[in-house]
Amino acid sequence: MLRSATCRPIRYSRSVGIAPHNQEGISKFRSRQSPVQLFSRSFILPRLASLYRSRFPRVDSLPLEAPIDEENISGYQWETYYHPNPGEILYGRYELKAKIGYGSSSTVWLALDLTSNAQGVTKPKKYVAIKINANNYEGDDAWHELGICHHIATAKTFNPYQKAHPALLTAIDHFIIPTRRGSHLCMVFDPMREPLWMFKRRLSDSGKVTRTCLPILKRHLRTILAGLEYLHSECKIIHTDLKADNILMTFEDHAVLERFVQGQASKTLPRKTFRGRSVYQCQNDFGQVKDRPSLLKMSPKLADFGLAHDGTRQGPFINPIQPDRYHAPEVLLGTGWSYSADIWNYAILVWDLLTGRTLFWDHQESSEPYSAARHIGDMIGTLGPVPEALIRKEREMRNWTWMPEALNAQGTLCNTVVDFYGGPFFSDDGTFLYNDYVSNGRRFEDIVPQCIPDHEKDMLLRFMRRMLQWQPEERPKARELMDDPWLNTDLVGETAIRGS
Repeated sequence: MLRSATCRPIRYSRSVGIAPHNQEGISKFRSRQSPVQLFSRSFILPRLASLYRSRFPRVDSLPLEAPIDEENISGYQWETYYHPNPGEILYGRYELKAKIGYGSSSTVWLALDLTSNAQGVTKPKKYVAIKINANNYEGDDAWHELGICHHIATAKTFNPYQKAHPALLTAIDHFIIPTRRGSHLCMVFDPMREPLWMFKRRLSDSGKVTRTCLPILKRHLRTILAGLEYLHSECKIIHTDLKADNILMTFEDHAVLERFVQGQASKTLPRKTFRGRSVYQCQNDFGQVKDRPSLLKMSPKLADFGLAHDGTRQGPFINPIQPDRYHAPEVLLGTGWSYSADIWNYAILVWDLLTGRTLFWDHQESSEPYSAARHIGDMIGTLGPVPEALIRKEREMRNWTWMPEALNAQGTLCNTVVDFYGGPFFSDDGTFLYNDYVSNGRRFEDIVPQCIPDHEKDMLLRFMRRMLQWQPEERPKARELMDDPWLNTDLVGETAIRGS
């Protein structure tokens, strides 16, 4: 008998979000339903933007034949984007300063909140990052992201724009820009300096994690867990897309933004103009972090909830989630995923940050197409055999379906995990069908990162093994991991760094 589950396909795309840099965007699905029962468009009333007071900076025309920024993205359609100019004022409040990010469904602009100096009150200027969504952003997809942000912000309060957990980056305002080609939903965020992977490169001259800077990274890993715990326990939200791109670092000092804006005002901004619209080249270099004390002022925030999932909906959930390299086994096997998929995802992220390489086979490093069979084979080689109970569950749920059908990497419409990932992976008697992919003799003990001191190696391995359990229900919750001995050692080392 066929069982079905509902999923929400999303285009093969990601936006840079609130920080200006992006490495990959591979996640493909999310739920088609509203993220939480509390949220609907009537809950957050559309606000129409007034925008037409402008103070344009000097510009430098670029050749039309050379694509820049979002124009290089496959499937780019200029008419779906909103094309503002620096100096425009959106929503009667936000004066645009520079484009600092872009993606296949949005651009991100740094803006000055003019109300921060309203009525003659003297206080520091407030800058924001505005994500201007394309007018064809898959219908409800932008509203889904806004709904998740609203739900997170109101999980413990009833003020839709009160700041949420300090480790979560959510929208602080929103409005709509109406145009003759369609409406653009705009979401307003606190601006962030850079993604976590870029911050990691600042920790040492080599760009790698060293024993000296390891305590700094541990502190940030604990902060990320605190945000994840709040997301799971208080908000009942599954992120599904944890990666270093989606963990953004705060600015070390407000003066960095001030210097950046002053620099933009004094320079000529490169742009292309075609058919009455302008595409500005991204300006996202905020300069170097001047010293280690400044580094210690920066903190991480978990961001980009566009693929987040309402964990209170009736499961099991079987639709594909997560970037390829971060797939949890229950995602590839179709045995049903939940909050624990984020814990697996977090474990792979930790290993990535410590080593600079993913724990399991990465098709991007080998320039080969993604293979779920090879991925599972590498898991078996590192973690040991798949439990019989999980294999039985895979066999029982093999014909479960989701709707609507979705395109896999080969461009084929699929509605089962077997078709989507190229299974089945086990015979009827439970034998793995791709033993050539099992890396025999690969042991955790042999691949411990060099940045880990000898007295911490066993603690790190226990920490990783706790999270990388085949059975999702055997993985600890985020709040339990926050007390793990490995994350809470070497605080003296952090003090030493602070004094250096």
